[in-house]
Amino acid sequence: MTAARVVARRDDEWSGAAVRRFTRRATAARADTSWATQVGDALSAVTSAGIAVALCGGAVSSLREQIAARPPATAAVLPGGLTGAAVAVALAAGLVALFARLGPVSATPATAAWWLTLPAGRRGLLRGELRRVVLLAVASALAVGLPVVLTLTRTLGGVLTGLAAGGLLAVLAVGALVVRQAGDGGRWAPRVAGAVSVLALVGPAATGCVVAALGGQLPDGGPAALPGPLTAGVLLGALLGAAVLAVVLADRRLVTLAAGTLRASGETVQYATASVFSMDTRELGRALRPSVRRPKRRLSWRWVRAPWHAVVAGDLAVLTRSPARWGQVLLGAALPVLAARTRGLAELPALVAVAVVLGWGIAATALGEPSRRATASPAADRTLPLDAAVVVRARAVLPLAVLVLICGTSALLVGQGAGSALGWLALGVAAAPAWAGATVRAGYRPDLDWSGPVLASPMGAVPTGVSATLVRGPDVGVLGTVPVALALLLGAVPPVLIAVQLVWSLALLAFAVETARPKR
Repeated sequence: MTAARVVARRDDEWSGAAVRRFTRRATAARADTSWATQVGDALSAVTSAGIAVALCGGAVSSLREQIAARPPATAAVLPGGLTGAAVAVALAAGLVALFARLGPVSATPATAAWWLTLPAGRRGLLRGELRRVVLLAVASALAVGLPVVLTLTRTLGGVLTGLAAGGLLAVLAVGALVVRQAGDGGRWAPRVAGAVSVLALVGPAATGCVVAALGGQLPDGGPAALPGPLTAGVLLGALLGAAVLAVVLADRRLVTLAAGTLRASGETVQYATASVFSMDTRELGRALRPSVRRPKRRLSWRWVRAPWHAVVAGDLAVLTRSPARWGQVLLGAALPVLAARTRGLAELPALVAVAVVLGWGIAATALGEPSRRATASPAADRTLPLDAAVVVRARAVLPLAVLVLICGTSALLVGQGAGSALGWLALGVAAAPAWAGATVRAGYRPDLDWSGPVLASPMGAVPTGVSATLVRGPDVGVLGTVPVALALLLGAVPPVLIAVQLVWSLALLAFAVETARPKR
């Protein structure tokens, strides 16, 4: 018997659009939803977006009225527009880093196993994925840019112009990232975007502290500083041309994307999406965790003379080889200072207190990386000749040392021009133990228990104890910041408040270490 010989012909090749159309029709034929349900979902989404816009505009107007009713803060030297632009740039750079880490074009394992092996053009197959990524980037840009635009202008034309510029910039960024992905030389993109995000907040915060120390004020351009209609039209035209060019180039480079790269990105996207819908922030962090650099030179650990010293040395090695974590620490230290130096925000101590909690929480989260890695690999800790409680206490040494510097410096700069500088420094140092306890408590928190009952939520089915798991760790940090918030409301730091802060933080640290001990 002779084997039949298969010869591929040009006519046998399918088009990517036909494959996507066939898949879409087959999915619709087996779906339980009708067109009426889809129209209702679309109307619900549009209504939700309109309500969100209305709530955002109302919140901004309410904050403006509250700020206008208060006397101006003397140390608030930064205009609100500058701070809003800095925050928008930081968030946009963070989104760029996220998209760069996820691909941005990817293919799930099922898609890679089915579509990419078909005799169809890869460019046509991946065009739908490119369209979805562009739409997601535009939606993210509009959500980030809406509060900033509302702080700069209240006119309908100005708001629409600002949102259009943000959307076009998002399209331009996605096109550039796809071209970078096809070139296989973009490992630097997440690092550069992360550096831009940190500098966007650290730069204005440092500038505000210097200007406040010199007794000056940065002028607020206000609506007059915005470009006129003609200039805005020219800028939008240039952005539109650049965005169209970037999308065209990205579409043409889709054919050069390797299947292995698409599959790896798709696995990361699938992992991160499942973590979001299950509300598991730990798994989401593991999916988006930055890579650890290999050491370029050997380090000397002569000071390691006890077993718990080895735990501290290992934590130091993990953080030293993760530059992204140190960038997060700087960002966390700068965020409260930026809020305290901004006109409008500084007049509302509650908003400054929220910025303090967010900033110190970001720094504590970055410093909790060794504890999270120890939870993922518990066998490493169990091989040490140490009790579990001693290991947890050793994990808190390095975060405590770093947070003493971060919280002390940040509190000193937040209280610049309001009372004793030494008092604010001592208050921040006294709050560091609570956040050090928050790092180990969050790092050693148990995984979600899916063996018990689940609850129905808009995200899907989630375990009943998900809320208690999510707040495990941040609860200690927030409680430890209550005296700092009280000092912000008072505008001064009484000596008794420093003593209360220290005793309260040490008690919370002891509680966090005790409750973070892993169970055998």
